[in-house]
Amino acid sequence: MRPACAALLALIVLTPGSALAGEAAKADPAYLPELLAAARNRSLSEDRSWLRLGHWRKRLLGGWESEADGPGLFLSPQGKRDPAAELEATLTGFFAAGDGAPLDGKLADPALEHPQCRFPARFAWLAATLRIDLERLPPRSCPRFEAFWKRASARSVTLVFSSYYLNNPASAFGHTFLRLGKEEVARGGERLDLIDQAVDFAAVTDTSNAILYAFEGLFGFFHGEFSARPYFYKVREYADYESRDLWEYELSLGERQLAMLVAHLWELGQTWFDYYYVSENCSYHVLGALEAADSNLQLLSHLGPATLPADSVKALFANPGLVRAVRFRASGRTQLAARTAGLSEADLDAVQRLAEGGDSSALEAMTNGERVRVVDAALDLVDVRHGRDIVTGADPAADVLRQKLLERRSALGEPSLPLVIAAPPAGGPERGHGSMRLGLGAMTSREAGSALLAEGRLALHDLADPPAGFSPRTQIEFFKLRLSAADRPRALRLEEASLVEVTSLNPIDRFERRVSWKMRVGATRVVDGGCDGCVAGLLAVGGGPGLVSAGGTLSAAVTADAELLAAPDLHGLSGSGIRPGVGPGLLLRLLGGERAALVGTASWKWLPLASPSTSYELGAEARVHLGAVSVAARWRKTPRAEDVGLVLLLYRD
Repeated sequence: MRPACAALLALIVLTPGSALAGEAAKADPAYLPELLAAARNRSLSEDRSWLRLGHWRKRLLGGWESEADGPGLFLSPQGKRDPAAELEATLTGFFAAGDGAPLDGKLADPALEHPQCRFPARFAWLAATLRIDLERLPPRSCPRFEAFWKRASARSVTLVFSSYYLNNPASAFGHTFLRLGKEEVARGGERLDLIDQAVDFAAVTDTSNAILYAFEGLFGFFHGEFSARPYFYKVREYADYESRDLWEYELSLGERQLAMLVAHLWELGQTWFDYYYVSENCSYHVLGALEAADSNLQLLSHLGPATLPADSVKALFANPGLVRAVRFRASGRTQLAARTAGLSEADLDAVQRLAEGGDSSALEAMTNGERVRVVDAALDLVDVRHGRDIVTGADPAADVLRQKLLERRSALGEPSLPLVIAAPPAGGPERGHGSMRLGLGAMTSREAGSALLAEGRLALHDLADPPAGFSPRTQIEFFKLRLSAADRPRALRLEEASLVEVTSLNPIDRFERRVSWKMRVGATRVVDGGCDGCVAGLLAVGGGPGLVSAGGTLSAAVTADAELLAAPDLHGLSGSGIRPGVGPGLLLRLLGGERAALVGTASWKWLPLASPSTSYELGAEARVHLGAVSVAARWRKTPRAEDVGLVLLLYRD
C-alpha cells in the first residue's frame, strides 16, 4: 500500500473542521451516496467557494459557464456549464479505484491521474465542508502533486507587476504574475527570493507578426496557460532582458488560503483558457486564482470592461489589509543609471571602454574601491546591451567579454557597496489614474464656429495625463474617439479616432543610442485643403533623438515623420485618394509636478504629387489635474483652420 500524499494531508490539516484519520486500504463505496446526499441538501454546487474553484460565471441569459475552456478542469461531460454535475462527478471520482500513478513515474496524460491528485483543492474544500471521514475516503498517493508542493514550499505569495514594455505587443500594458515565496534566508540575513517559484498565466502564441498577434489576441484565438518556473528566470527576462522595473505586492493570505492557492494553481496547470488580450488575460486569471484560494476576496468585481495589469493591482488595494508590503526591484537599465550617477567623466570613459572589450589606463590611478565601482558598472552595461544574447548563446563574443569582466572583478577582492535604489517618485501602478477617460467640452474654430466636444478613450495614458504611477517616457492609448457637434453647419463630425497611438521617449546618452519613436493607426478629419473636411484613414510613424530629464519634468523629441492618409475625396498622389507625407516633427512636454502638464507639438510635411503640396500643424495642450478630473485647454492651427477648446476630462477604472 502506497502512503497517502503528504501534501494532500497537509492541505486537509490546514482546513478547519476536517477530521484527519489514518489511511485506510481503500475507499468505502457505501459512503459515496451519503456524501452526494449531503452535498445536494446543502446546495454546495451554488456555494461561492465551489463556483470559484471551477471558475463558473453567470451567463447573460441565465445559467453558468466556466471560463476554463480546456477539458482538464472537468470530470463531468457537462461540467463546463453545470456546477452541480461537476460536483457529483468530483465526489464520485474521489472514490475511484487505484491511484493513477504510472509504474515508470511518468504520466503522458494527466487525465489518467486519480481525481484526488488532479483536484487537491477541491478535495480539501469538500473534506472540510462535508466533514469527510478520511477512514472511509482516504487520501491517495499523488507523487506529481507532492513534487510540485515541495518545489513551491510556499510560505508567502506576492503579486508582481512588470512595467510597461512598448517593444512587445503582449506587454505594452505591463504584466502581472505570482511569486510563491519560500522564505529561504542566506547567512547574511537577506532573503533568497530569486529561488522562489513564479507562476505565470500567458498566451501560447503561434506568430511573431504584430498584426496577427493583435487580431488573434483580441478575438481569443490563443490558448492561455498557467506555468511555473524559478523566479530568477522572470527577473532575468523582465528586469534584465527588457529593462522593466518590477513592483512586488506581498499579500497577507493566511496559511490555509496559501495552501489552497498552491493546490488550485496545480489544478489550473492541466487546463487552458481562451486568451483575450483586453479582458481574460494574464491579470484577470491571476486574480481569479486568488479568489478561488480565499472566498472572502473581491477582486474581479473591481475590474472594468478592459482588464489592465495596473487595474488588477488597484483591485488588491480595494480589499483592505490584503497588501502586506510593497517592494521595488530596479531593472538593469535603472541599476546602471544608479551605479553610474556618481562617477566622474574619466570613470565613465573607463566603463565605456571596458564594456566594449578594451582596457583603460585610468584604472591604474584609481583606488581599489573606485575600480570596483567602475567594473561593476561595466558589467551592468554589458548586461543591458547583451543580456538576452548571452543567456541564449546568440552572441558568444559577448559571453566571453562578460566572463573576462567577471574574472577581473573577482581579482579585485573587495565586496561591492550596497546599491540602494529608491522607488520612482511617481510610485507604482496603484497610484495611477483610471485607464478609461471620458471628456465633454466646447471649442470655437475659424472654420465652423462654436461646437460641443465629446470624447472617450478605453485605455490607457497620454503624455498630458496625471503622471503618478506611470513612466514619464510612455504614451499608449487604445480606442480613442473625439466628436464635435457644430452650429455652422449643424452636424455631428468625427474629429479623430485612434485604434492605437503610442509614443516612447528615450534619452540618448553616452551608453545607449535608443531613438524616441511614435506610431498611430486610426482616422482624422483633414483640414489643410486636401479635401473639404473629409475623414481619412491614417497611418503615421516617426522617430528621432529624444531628451528626458531626471524625474521626467522636461521631455522632448525631434522626429522624422511619415504618414499615409486615404479617403475617396482626398486630393492625393497623382489625383488618387491616397496621400503620403514626410517631414520633421517636434514634441515638447513639461510637467508641473503631479498637478499640471503642458504638451506642444509641431509638424511640417511635404506631400508629393498632391494638392496642396505641403502642410503643417501646430498644437498645444495644458492640463490641470484635480483628483479624478482634469481640465484641458487646447489650441491647434493648420493651413486652413484654427481652433481653441476647453474640455473637462473624467478618469475611471
